[in-house]
Amino acid sequence: MKRLLVFALAAACTAGPKPRSSEPESAAPPPSPANPPGAAVTAAPSPAPPAAGQPTPAIPAPGPTAAAAAKPEPPAIDESAMDKSTDPCTDFYQYACGSWLKRTPIPEDRAQWGRGFSEIFQRNEALLHDILEKDARGETDPADPYAQKVGDFYATCMDEAKAETASLASLREVVKRIDAVHDAKTLAYEVGFLQSRGARALFGFGSQQDFKDATQVIGGADQGGLGLPDRDYYLKDDARMKELRALYQDHVGKMLELLGAEPAAAKAQAQSVMEIETALAKASMDRVERRDPKKIYHRLERAGLAKTAPHFLWDDYFAELGTPDVQAINVAVPDFFAGMDALLKDSKKLPELKTYLRWKALEAAANTLGQKFVDERFRYTRALTGAKQILPRWKRCVAMTDHALGEALGRSFVVTTIGDQGKAMAKEIVQEIEDSFRRNLDQVGWMDPDARAASLVKLRKIDNKIGYPEKWRDYSSVAIGKESLLANLEEAARFETKRDLDKIGKPLDRGEWEMSPPTVNAYYEASLNEMVFPAGILQPPFFKTDAPMDANYGGLGMVMGHELTHGFDDQGRQFDGDGNLHEWWPAEVSKAFTERAECVAKQYDGYVAVEDVHLNGHLTLGENIADIGGLKMALSALRQRRGGALDAKGAQDFFTAFAQTWCTNYRPEQLRLRAATDPHSSAQWRVNGPASDNPDFAAAFFCKAGAPMAPTNRCSVW
Repeated sequence: MKRLLVFALAAACTAGPKPRSSEPESAAPPPSPANPPGAAVTAAPSPAPPAAGQPTPAIPAPGPTAAAAAKPEPPAIDESAMDKSTDPCTDFYQYACGSWLKRTPIPEDRAQWGRGFSEIFQRNEALLHDILEKDARGETDPADPYAQKVGDFYATCMDEAKAETASLASLREVVKRIDAVHDAKTLAYEVGFLQSRGARALFGFGSQQDFKDATQVIGGADQGGLGLPDRDYYLKDDARMKELRALYQDHVGKMLELLGAEPAAAKAQAQSVMEIETALAKASMDRVERRDPKKIYHRLERAGLAKTAPHFLWDDYFAELGTPDVQAINVAVPDFFAGMDALLKDSKKLPELKTYLRWKALEAAANTLGQKFVDERFRYTRALTGAKQILPRWKRCVAMTDHALGEALGRSFVVTTIGDQGKAMAKEIVQEIEDSFRRNLDQVGWMDPDARAASLVKLRKIDNKIGYPEKWRDYSSVAIGKESLLANLEEAARFETKRDLDKIGKPLDRGEWEMSPPTVNAYYEASLNEMVFPAGILQPPFFKTDAPMDANYGGLGMVMGHELTHGFDDQGRQFDGDGNLHEWWPAEVSKAFTERAECVAKQYDGYVAVEDVHLNGHLTLGENIADIGGLKMALSALRQRRGGALDAKGAQDFFTAFAQTWCTNYRPEQLRLRAATDPHSSAQWRVNGPASDNPDFAAAFFCKAGAPMAPTNRCSVW
């Protein structure tokens, strides 16, 4: 369930059943100049737009357009990117990408840079920038009824002086509310207020489909409230984690001091924040466990939630949040709420809890404030990601606007990027990918006839969404001003919170999109049994109407095969064709699947992410199964399109086009962060893993059995 709208720089998709809530399952790296919301790779849901990027001196204008500065479209298959001195049977990633990796530095303001996602993101960003500059000048697109709101939001973001004054004044109004908290009732009110405005306070709550009755929209309460990227950052005792904990605590103190606390008081307050967040982390479920949908489904309802955490006044919270009558609730992690309750039952801890809420309000607002807050926030973020410089202000404002008003901005974007021909071609490819999966079902030896027939039914029920929504979101109730960027972000969050909560108890809307059209990403949603491919990703090197067929199938075809396979990975396979969670395969078939999935997990456990850190094969299992299956389905579809045969040159071009979409340079800090938190493997292994598991790769490149890219024992699920 993907409510976080992302320009993904590293992930081909977001997938996996998760309860929808207003809080990520654990805190992502904080949005910042070096890690803006647009650079996120998380799949965690969040109905409120993430906090904006942080202000820096405004860039001079006028000048060359952003579109002119963006890199031109790359060739579908780039010979100059290759390192032909490397044997493709030894390291195909290096063979396909080696020269590109050597000659392409990571921009100083980025933690990673890739030939596919990053460069498309850069071109999309430039187009959006030009749209926003026109909207801000009043040269609005008549096709977009909300262009003026979009332009006002962007213009306010670009006004750095107001970040130093108006946004800080907006934050101080919120802090006054927190200072007035004096008992359990006002505490619950304030948590609801903060969450509805985008702050990650204590836990998350939002709408979700009922896992066991996908026609029903219910409430979902989930763990949250952390500031570090994951629970393990609080709990592991290795030197790196201890160093980051110390840095984070010092950062919290410095930020609170900037807000007005005396140095000694700020230091003590940071200790209180760290103690509360550590307690929440100890009560949280880890990322691998959360991948099992059965472990995050507990229909305790409102009464059961109140019983689990009786010291939190839920009636007052729900009233302030805006859903006073909600009764049907999935409590994703009951143990978390029991642990949270232990923090709340001691009334003497109220001052510490108020300190924590001040921090969460400041954390959510920090990216809209003045330069001193910017610099301090970047000091912390830099340690997590390795980025060297702060992004230019206009780039952060583009990302903020897309998060806040994504479908309004997207109306103008799709006019310039995807035409009827491109959309029609993309639909043809996805149909061919589905046909290849159908043919493959007949060849899967570990399935029995009943499981095969049931899987075919699910396949036929998959809904495909391409390019942009059929019905655009209505932003008429959003009030965007021209003074405070923070006030605008809070208003966007309030709108999104209300829009989300209003779905509870209503008929399911199958037309909704979880990503904005410019997003360079795609997703499969298990509860809806749908695949979604925004206009943002339907671009070179993944796809172009006049590109060679081999390249389009190696790029977009593989992405489509990947998303389709998510419907049958270790998470998706637990949901039937109607999106309901239950065991719809016979036990022996499920056992056979699990055995093959474990082979994949062990394979990826052996891959090194960076230095002494390996990938977590179980954290990345679903994505790895999807990568392996997606590559196989795309090649099968291409072969069928070619009349049932594909020569070695065509197969080599297909595999090379596939690999070159993933050419990516990373900073070491970013690789460590990803290995701990990201369900996707790093780029090298998203290429070499699936290719080595595909016997057609070995045949295309004439690899001898036993070569690194042609192992004698391959892992294959689909």
